[in-house]
Amino acid sequence: MMKALQILLVFVLSIFSLTSQETLMLKADQSYIKYDAKHVLHAWEGINENIKGVIVKDQEIEKIAIAAQVVDFDSGNAGRDAHSLEVLEALKFPTIKFYSEKIKTQGDVLIFDGEVEFHGQKKSILVYSTLKDDDDSIVINGKFRLIPSEFLIELPSFMLVKMEDFLNIQFELKF
Repeated sequence: MMKALQILLVFVLSIFSLTSQETLMLKADQSYIKYDAKHVLHAWEGINENIKGVIVKDQEIEKIAIAAQVVDFDSGNAGRDAHSLEVLEALKFPTIKFYSEKIKTQGDVLIFDGEVEFHGQKKSILVYSTLKDDDDSIVINGKFRLIPSEFLIELPSFMLVKMEDFLNIQFELKF
């Protein structure tokens, strides 16, 4: 799985490098994607600090590609994480991906008009984020909401009540 992800990123990088633009790799050790979810009886969150990504930048960010393995999300509860892998069919759909080349910059706000691929389904999504660009790095922070049922995910239930049909996603990406 990791080999396929690396091949995908090399392919994306090779396409990006055909232009005169600057290609910047994600600093995985300084980046994360976090989700939070709810059930009427409790709420939880999980974090992935092992994501891969790349941006292409000229004067502004032109393209972005991000990939995260489902298995790398950690909620701090091994049983919950194991059940999540079953619900999300991680063996069949191991990677969550986001790609955009329609990016608007308004001051320090970035609006990504892109596509997220999750559980084998692709959906268009707008992601609003903030940009901090200094001499040695670019940091993008943001949040958005995903509705699992739109990705054909069967919502898990506890005590005959299904979890709420949304995931709040928060991220910090440092390039």
